Amino acid sequence: MVPTHRRSERLENLLASIRATSPNSLDQVVIVDDTPESVGASPGGVGLPVQWIHPQKRQFISRAKNTGWRATSSPLVAFVDDDNCVTDGLLDRLAAHFRDRPRLGAVMPGVLYKRRPDLVWVYATPFRPDRWAFDLIGRNRPRQASLESQWLPTDALPNLSVIRREALEQIGGFDERFPVNSSADLCQRLKRAGWDVVADPGALTLHDVEPPGETAFWAEHVTQDPDRMRHEVADWFRFHRVWNGQRRLFPLQASWHALGFLLPTLFGVWVRKPSPRIRLSVELIRGYRDGLRGAVRPREDTAGK
Repeated sequence: MVPTHRRSERLENLLASIRATSPNSLDQVVIVDDTPESVGASPGGVGLPVQWIHPQKRQFISRAKNTGWRATSSPLVAFVDDDNCVTDGLLDRLAAHFRDRPRLGAVMPGVLYKRRPDLVWVYATPFRPDRWAFDLIGRNRPRQASLESQWLPTDALPNLSVIRREALEQIGGFDERFPVNSSADLCQRLKRAGWDVVADPGALTLHDVEPPGETAFWAEHVTQDPDRMRHEVADWFRFHRVWNGQRRLFPLQASWHALGFLLPTLFGVWVRKPSPRIRLSVELIRGYRDGLRGAVRPREDTAGK
């Protein structure tokens, strides 16, 4: 299942990688493309059993994922971001993990930079001890054979994951109140429902984003999509409202910890070119405002849903 928006070239590359690897476990590819000008199927679907879904308006990632997996009947669903390329044997390897593990709810692979496959984007994303951020295991370091030979804990499912349909149905899929960043919330709800969630760093996907070296390389995607950036910022506060909201002085603590990504993001907006700096800055502030409002006003706890 692939959610996509205005990234036709990268989607083509992803579909080409799926075609080239010919996974035996693949039943069909469901693409939810909410790009406004999308009409009909893309040539990238040739040679694959593709189901294209074109919503009337933008759904953003969480709703698109729900639309996609509910359009299938497979016992396992692979969610793949459109800026990835799968490697040979990846999907079959991840699917095989579920055969003898009845309580395995979801598994993610390790992620390498597509343009620097010797460099790790992330192996797994467990919470740090204070639970205000994730420990991005391996980020921007050379590949480590010792880590790729073991399973790792994870508290989010970035880029690519395979999830058991039964588990998705039990918890109701992705929480659409997080329009963009719902994978960590989904991961926590799976665990609370009794499912295991792990990372297999020996299985590898390739993430087509700028590797370290360029100034503000980490801000590439936010400078391309102001609406997404607004939701990403607000989703951070919403997530911690649910999973850290019991803390004293939560809005102040959340605002303080948010500076760890808000300031670098704002820096990236202003140094990257070309970039609609004013609009991006406005959307970042709007995301902070929307997220903080949710932090101040207690929200219904979705942790058990």
